[in-house]
Amino acid sequence: MRHNTRGFTLIELLVVISIIGLLSSVVIASLNSARIDARNTARNSIAIQLRNAFNLAYNGSYPNVAVYYPCLTTVCSGGWSPHVGNATVDAYLSPYMKKPTDPVGGARGYGGYILFTPSNWVGLPPTWPAAYYIDYLLEPGGECPTGSYYDATANYVQCIFRVDIL
Repeated sequence: MRHNTRGFTLIELLVVISIIGLLSSVVIASLNSARIDARNTARNSIAIQLRNAFNLAYNGSYPNVAVYYPCLTTVCSGGWSPHVGNATVDAYLSPYMKKPTDPVGGARGYGGYILFTPSNWVGLPPTWPAAYYIDYLLEPGGECPTGSYYDATANYVQCIFRVDIL
């Protein structure tokens, strides 16, 4: 009697398919964390570029900010929606960089970069020197650049970056 040994059994196929499914779910999970890291790195890079642009444009003073917390990016979204751009700040930065866009993605609830001084931010520690600061958020697990102030919550990491320190 002759048996056909050229194919796979149903059990063998199901085992292989389940292993492939398990491996693909691990890969997808690691890709998601890589995306989060990439967005956080891009956000930190934009903050550093903004600081450099402010310092390149510095001519004895920074722009006078009549509006509290002007938005430095194309859009400040979510909880920061009332923050709009400021023509004086935009003109100050425009020779050195185009207005950046906050990387899309994540569930921070806020997006964009805002400018402030301690004089117009209620509740800052009195030890903060008079200066200009850039405020922005990273996704959970992100790390703010060296020299910045930060506050981590379950939903985001808040970075406050001083403009005049290189």
